[in-house]
Amino acid sequence: MTDDAAPSAQALSAAFDSDLLTDYVPDALGAADVRRQLDLGRPLDDGPLHVGRMRVPLARRTETIPVLSCAVRARMLLLTEQALAVHAPRPEVFSYRSLAWRYRPAYQARQRHLQALASRPDLSLVLVLDVHRFGQSLPLSALIQAPWMTESLATALAALQAVADRTLLPGHRWSNRLGTAALAPLDDTVAALAPGRWARWGDDLHVFTRGQAEVDDIRSAVVVALRQLGLSLSQEKCTVAPAASVLAGPARVIDGRPEEMWRTGLASGDVKALRYGLSRTAPDEVVSRTLVAAVRDHPALLPRAVHYLDRAAHTPAGHAAIAELLHTAEADAFAAARLLALAARHPGLAPGVPDRLVAAADGSEFVPLRELAFRVDVLRGRRHPRPPTSRMRDWLASGARPHHQRPQITTLL
Repeated sequence: MTDDAAPSAQALSAAFDSDLLTDYVPDALGAADVRRQLDLGRPLDDGPLHVGRMRVPLARRTETIPVLSCAVRARMLLLTEQALAVHAPRPEVFSYRSLAWRYRPAYQARQRHLQALASRPDLSLVLVLDVHRFGQSLPLSALIQAPWMTESLATALAALQAVADRTLLPGHRWSNRLGTAALAPLDDTVAALAPGRWARWGDDLHVFTRGQAEVDDIRSAVVVALRQLGLSLSQEKCTVAPAASVLAGPARVIDGRPEEMWRTGLASGDVKALRYGLSRTAPDEVVSRTLVAAVRDHPALLPRAVHYLDRAAHTPAGHAAIAELLHTAEADAFAAARLLALAARHPGLAPGVPDRLVAAADGSEFVPLRELAFRVDVLRGRRHPRPPTSRMRDWLASGARPHHQRPQITTLL
């Protein structure tokens, strides 16, 4: 195992910026510090590893997930890219393929691939395969034994396993890169049995087959391949369906005017359409008026709702939605991280932030969230006797400028 590969500073910085789009705690100042180091090609600090935990509403459930600092995220990204510089995934693998990989073009490429396979008259069934709790179940040993593993990355993953009880963390680009690469033996198995007739995104596979006999053969082979990695199939998520079914699922294309997609999503409870609408629509009175109820029904929409409200804050309906959301949101770290970031970007909102949200952030285990609470308190005209960190002391000394390194709002969550 060697550590010789060195990603370019520019490419690594761009990948880190992409990684921030899935960060659960927006950290403007920490991210700026890390980005400067990456841009200059300086070594990333190998400091103590701290893992915080946050309750996060996901699409189907609420889960407690580990959260790392910006500095640790960046260091893990660097170590991962050094290791994977020698790894080339098969073309049927669309997720997290390279350092320069981008989410939306890759997602669209998979859609086109699935649509082409679904249109073939000789392929009647699609076998949908999902690994059982992949992120939490992948053994450290399976990663350590990978042909591309380096000593530095192996050491870092072992340290992470010791404190987080897992080696893959949701929402981290480096983690998704490792998870994608770790399943290469599975790809080899599927490619041998269904060459060119499959696609993988993360641990989700779609294999197009000519009938039930082929379905059974492929499923049996996949079970064996996963067992060798210490993994198993999800009995709940693995299905067999007509090939055309993907056109209403992962190959489905949502298009049209975003505000119309929002209205369609509200009427049908289609969260995918709601996510599409929120990320693309300009400030719209109907969207603003119905936003808080939609977030209440689907809490995982909060990051995209805040992204939309960042654009709509200057409108009467957007301002009213923000006021309602501030006073009805759960007073927990997940909600505080997004809503305080919004207030830090729009100082006029700060006086309306309720004490309970600031207290939730101020009492959290996440340093960036405590810094956000401090910044919002200063914008509310309140001063703590002692800033929580040296970064906040420096911020105060610089004049506490409200637009200095504004927290991230754009999001893929």
